[in-house]
Amino acid sequence: MDRPPLPAPGEDPRPDPARPGAPSPVDPADDPRLRAQAKRQLEARAGFRQHLTVYLAVMGLLTAIWLVSGGGYFWPVWPAMGWGLAVVLHLASLRWDGEPSETQIAEQARRLAAREQGGPRQALDGGRRGTGRPGAAPAEPEHPWDEPGPRDV
Repeated sequence: MDRPPLPAPGEDPRPDPARPGAPSPVDPADDPRLRAQAKRQLEARAGFRQHLTVYLAVMGLLTAIWLVSGGGYFWPVWPAMGWGLAVVLHLASLRWDGEPSETQIAEQARRLAAREQGGPRQALDGGRRGTGRPGAAPAEPEHPWDEPGPRDV
């Protein structure tokens, strides 16, 4: 039994009525989700270019002030290093700000549903300290300094 070939990425899996058996090409720019994602990425890149441009202009100005004031100790290195770190982190953020995975979305949706239903909240330490419900008995303290002392009564 011959099966039709699977559509290539970016192609509409529905057949084109003008050409039976041939998938119709779909322009990815027509997908609103992809357009929104592309717009966000392009705006983020433009923001980085602006940040880098301002950084270079200010560092050029500070270096010119250093030269005009007679040189000597090259003090512009300190603002260049501090602000340069911020520029590098901004560049790195363009890479790590990806779309959330389906697993992350599902986990967050479950947390939101549990919160809306008023279910038990888990503490940041994995729920080891107690249930988080009002009136519930607290769990055993993990460390001696977590136990109530004479002044805590």
